[in-house]
Amino acid sequence: MTAIETRVRVVSGAVAVRNVLAALPDDMRPTAFQHATWTDCWLAAGDRAGRRTVVVLVESAATGRPLFALPLMLESFGATPYWAPLDLGVCDYNASFAAPDFRPSPTEMRSLWTRIVAALPDDATFLMIDKLPAALGDRVDPLLVLPGLRRSHVVRHPLRLDADYATLRATRFCQTMARSLDRKRRKLSRKGRLEFVVDTGETAAPALERLLVWRGERYGERPTIDDFYRCLASAGDPARVIRLTLDGEPIAAGFGLVEADAFRLLAIGHDEHFKNWSPGLLLIEDAIAWATGRGLGEFDFTIGSEPYKFSFGVVAEPMWLIAEEFGPRGAAMLRLLLARNLIAKKLKRWIDPAGPRRRDVRAADAA
Repeated sequence: MTAIETRVRVVSGAVAVRNVLAALPDDMRPTAFQHATWTDCWLAAGDRAGRRTVVVLVESAATGRPLFALPLMLESFGATPYWAPLDLGVCDYNASFAAPDFRPSPTEMRSLWTRIVAALPDDATFLMIDKLPAALGDRVDPLLVLPGLRRSHVVRHPLRLDADYATLRATRFCQTMARSLDRKRRKLSRKGRLEFVVDTGETAAPALERLLVWRGERYGERPTIDDFYRCLASAGDPARVIRLTLDGEPIAAGFGLVEADAFRLLAIGHDEHFKNWSPGLLLIEDAIAWATGRGLGEFDFTIGSEPYKFSFGVVAEPMWLIAEEFGPRGAAMLRLLLARNLIAKKLKRWIDPAGPRRRDVRAADAA
């Protein structure tokens, strides 16, 4: 990077931001969370929510070639506006868009970051980008070389698919859970024909709608997230809807993203009438076998430390957060927001004192 002179510019407005992101080359989109379909649906959700959107572009001063792009939205914490990724509760991982050869040193990135922050409109009191994974695939986000990174209050949960499925099941899965699932699969099979299906596009719509109903019954209505999932699924790649059917009727369904070497599970739900047979866990079991058969290297349970994930052998990985405050009010509100996140994390551990490593099949059955 030292040999490249750069310029920083900010593009504002949903349409202009969409055009900028759509024009970025594919090699600046290493994961499904940066796929063109993801960003299009992402921006549409922001439009409906009435959020101001910008993208900060770092380009070669000589050629105009994009090297780095960071889309941001104006979010609010109470009555305090702040810059954040266009998340809206739908993005498990946040990241920048970077060219493969854009590998600044920590010193270079700190200098560039100062210019990026200075270029932002004066609408916000602070900036916070949470849920930055340490690495996805073979790319490390340039933001992660910045000094002063903080640990996020959430972690991600990948399962490495570095063996055949039978070996993974025998060595990674909680064997109490595995035996329980074998019994439940046999019992369900006596009721009818069990089938695992992976869909996308129009054929995925019925199972997706069933999934959204189940999740609405459990967590309450979330129309922004539901519309976002519908937008992704209807467009095809990278979205996948997985389902477990009994005589053709879905009894469990999930929503995820597929990329070159990973499947990332974002949501799962099941028909409460079949909860005694753990259809959601049976669906995950089938999905891991499917991903292994496709030669994928990772089945990613993404964020959320539900105990059942550890029964499948995941290893929690930390994620990171970067923040900048603009003046005393921004500093105070940022500290308050970070404290709230920390308290929420500690409260969750207090409510579930056994912690995320509990190998409790009954807790897994409730997932």
